[in-house]
Amino acid sequence: MSLGLLFTFVLFSHPVSAQQGQMTPEEEAIYKSMIQASGADPAQVMAAGKSADASRRWTEGKGIVHYHIVGEYQGKTNVIGDSNWIGYADVTDRVVIDLDWNLAESELVGTPTILNTKSVIKNLRNYEPSCQPPVLKGEYEHYEVTGIKQGLAGALDLQVKTTYPAAEVVQNCTGTRKAVAGRLDARPEEMVVPSPVLLSMAIPDSDNLRVSSDKKSLIHKKAGWTWTFTPSVKK
Repeated sequence: MSLGLLFTFVLFSHPVSAQQGQMTPEEEAIYKSMIQASGADPAQVMAAGKSADASRRWTEGKGIVHYHIVGEYQGKTNVIGDSNWIGYADVTDRVVIDLDWNLAESELVGTPTILNTKSVIKNLRNYEPSCQPPVLKGEYEHYEVTGIKQGLAGALDLQVKTTYPAAEVVQNCTGTRKAVAGRLDARPEEMVVPSPVLLSMAIPDSDNLRVSSDKKSLIHKKAGWTWTFTPSVKK
């Protein structure tokens, strides 16, 4: 390892008071000049030091991170339980999950709390706009989390159910009405818990994962859902 590279490594590994705001402007200027003389970019080295400092706090203490997770759904959805029939509605739904997570082990700690909100449906309609809409004989519940357990490879297994009420659909668009039975769809779904370390990293902005504007949350969007993960150090 050359002397210049070694010097850069020492500066990066020991950001000293430059990252802590303890340097005077004159000392910081000298510090930056030393980094530049080693062949490195002062801005990148100092930013990396700040990122390392920000990431380190998540492993302090017991290394347990609390997650406040909010899922919000909005989309055009088929609310008829029989696959032979379609009845669309504009559906919104919301679920809030609070849990503790062992960051080093990627493992659930304790029992999560779950708050399910009733689904709201509007503009119930036939798949053909000119046809008569179906009539629901009960409440449609889009997404209800009934349990959470440890999954594989640092993921969670959510036990989810969707409730389709009995309904009446119109045959041949304007013909007689036909009764359709309700249905309960219970299933497991995987949820990946994003590491809070990503909050201090420059990650590409995409629906798969982005950092919120206030730098406090990680946001994942998929299939009409927006999942917001807000971590905090468990005291």
